Amino acid sequence: MKFASWNINSINLRKETVLNWIIENNIDVLGLQEIKCENEKFPTKFFHENGYFVEVIGQKSYNGVAIISKQPVQLSNSCLPSLKEEEPQARYIEVEISNFIYTSIYVPNGNPIDTNKFSYKKKWLDCLIKHSNDLLSFEKPVILAGDFNVIPETLDCWDEKVWENDALAIPIIRKQFRTIKHQGYFDAFRLLNGNKTEWSFWDYQNGSWNKDYGIRIDHFLINSYAADIIKNCTIDKKPRGKEKPSDHTPIVIEF
Repeated sequence: MKFASWNINSINLRKETVLNWIIENNIDVLGLQEIKCENEKFPTKFFHENGYFVEVIGQKSYNGVAIISKQPVQLSNSCLPSLKEEEPQARYIEVEISNFIYTSIYVPNGNPIDTNKFSYKKKWLDCLIKHSNDLLSFEKPVILAGDFNVIPETLDCWDEKVWENDALAIPIIRKQFRTIKHQGYFDAFRLLNGNKTEWSFWDYQNGSWNKDYGIRIDHFLINSYAADIIKNCTIDKKPRGKEKPSDHTPIVIEF
């Protein structure tokens, strides 16, 4: 099976792009982040008419996550369980499909770091740490996928100094990301690609795409059951170079 994840930065601006990419790359399941619409505004009918199943957790104008699949999926969680009573933002969806547990995750950005936005990011990641640990009790492949807004290591950005005081790369955030891994998850890209440097995001500003000033913040974290059967993990740069692209590009994992 081929799973993918893509921060699409508004699904209604790019629904045809998404459909064409899914078909061209024979994707079985796609997790989307930053769909930027409420459930009823998601182009569900458009994907249904083309043979796909859809689960959406939307929010007006901001955030929002969704899963598009060739096969029916069973919704398990529409937010992180420990945030259920207070989560105002649509950032997490979890489904079961073909014996896999699959998520679409949109971690808060957290900038500026001297504001409540950063405190919220740390709290959100703490809740993800707890839930990801709980998911390890299932004896089946688990895939935590999405835009984590975390640059895990120095080799995951074009210039470490540019990001050293940013909420995507400061030590406490990197430590939270490592905590998930230490519980029993693997960074799938690093597992198969060693120290290869590739990016999944290029800012719209300052000619970042043309200069290749990118960062790797979109990830698959997989448990041992998934690691045992992984075949490939890649970043597809091509969509970022097309007209009116998202500032992120898709990541793909195959089992």
